[in-house]
Amino acid sequence: MTSELTGLPVANASLLDEATAAAEAMHLCQNVKPDRNVFFVSEKCHPQTIEVTRTRARRWASRL
Repeated sequence: MTSELTGLPVANASLLDEATAAAEAMHLCQNVKPDRNVFFVSEKCHPQTIEVTRTRARRWASRL
């Protein structure tokens, strides 16, 4: 489906919104460096990006 939408023979991109993609990036970083627990988000990001990332970080922290 992604190939049809983009017109490219191979597509490796999320179709999710920016905020969810940022939260996924944070999760990926945590999986790569599990001993680190700080993730910086610029105040220049869209408010929804900051809030989704913050919410996901809280959920992750509550699992520890």
